[in-house]
Amino acid sequence: MHRTPTSKRMLAITGLLILVTLGRCGPASGSYAAVLVYDHGFTKQVTWIGRGNALINKTSYFTQDDSQIVAYAKAAFYNASFTWQFYDPNGQLYSNTTQEQNCNVAPCTIVNYFPLKNTPAAILFGQWKMNLLANGYLLYSDNFWITPIITQEDYWKFNVTQSAPARVHGELTVTIHPNNQTFSQPVQLSRGVRLETFYQLYMPYAANITAYESVSNRRLPVVILNGTNVYVDLGPQRPDGYTFVINFDLAYGVRPLNGWVGGTFAFTWIDEPFDRSQTVYPIPETFNITLPEGTSVADLAGMNILVLDHKITGGHGLAISFTATVPPLQPFGWTLIYRDFTWINLNQVTYTTTRSANNFASVQQQLIPVLPLTLGSMSLWAAIMSVFLLIGSELLSPAYARTGILINRRRLRIAALVLVAIFLAITIYQIMISQLAGTIPH
Repeated sequence: MHRTPTSKRMLAITGLLILVTLGRCGPASGSYAAVLVYDHGFTKQVTWIGRGNALINKTSYFTQDDSQIVAYAKAAFYNASFTWQFYDPNGQLYSNTTQEQNCNVAPCTIVNYFPLKNTPAAILFGQWKMNLLANGYLLYSDNFWITPIITQEDYWKFNVTQSAPARVHGELTVTIHPNNQTFSQPVQLSRGVRLETFYQLYMPYAANITAYESVSNRRLPVVILNGTNVYVDLGPQRPDGYTFVINFDLAYGVRPLNGWVGGTFAFTWIDEPFDRSQTVYPIPETFNITLPEGTSVADLAGMNILVLDHKITGGHGLAISFTATVPPLQPFGWTLIYRDFTWINLNQVTYTTTRSANNFASVQQQLIPVLPLTLGSMSLWAAIMSVFLLIGSELLSPAYARTGILINRRRLRIAALVLVAIFLAITIYQIMISQLAGTIPH
């Protein structure tokens, strides 16, 4: 029996349909499941419109205040296991999530919600990478960025008028940006002291603290608790932001490295976490340090391996300026090492040598260890005994044959010479010590 071409085609189609039907009856093997991606990216939120479809406003840039990052992909597949891998700007795996997904009517939209606000990820600024895997195989990689929210900027100004004892005046200019209308919540500090809007700073290093508004020069009330916690009363809340200045004298921070004689000093500044009202946002800070006239900068080092690109300018005094962004919840600091030639010239140490009988007499009163004798008494005893022994050795000479004393004259003379050597050694030692004691600084 011969089959027509038409019947052969029908048989092939029927067999293909049977294979497809059997294939859909069981779960697809992970290594053979096919996934066809039509679109992918990131968004802040997803609006579902039914049958696995969604309205998406695509973006790759997020701020630390965004509640979440939604990673999505539109793809055609039947059944697959999807793994979402998020890598932080340092290249470290931050999150790894696996989801089982089915798609009956292609294409389907699959999403993964990545929490952001008030999480450790919110302060890891920079470029992130996300990998999407299907059944262990990489489908694609995509990037997104997390940027900081800047609510305030600080400008520090230090004027070092004298290195030792240190005299340093500080000035902090704080700018609160207008978009932060609720900078702080009202606080009741003590009985009768309530602040509606305030700026808080931990300042154990400061003394004589005052504050004023930058534009109007209006004096701002300052409340200091426990001698360290400073509250600047900003008055009622307003939508145009705040700019104010805090003046203070530095109580400590400048110290000599090799004693005051050397003239090398270190100016150290440390900004600890939780020192400020707002700690979840990074703070750009600019520092300007004016040193006394006639100084030279040796080095400027930042804390936590932070490299500080600084600029040095001349004038009446040497000025060093640099800018750094203080990470939230992380300590920040720097040390400036400089040499103050003006201080060295004003505090030169000269040495003069004097020879005085009083110095020699004081050395004679020095006690000898172990023995209850002074150097003077020991020297006198050695001199007297040596004289007696030398006289005795002469009396035992053969020239005086009638003495009748049986003593070894040679040994007696050696003992006398030893005592003479002790006397001379003590005398030389006293002279040397008195000479050194006569060298006094002026």
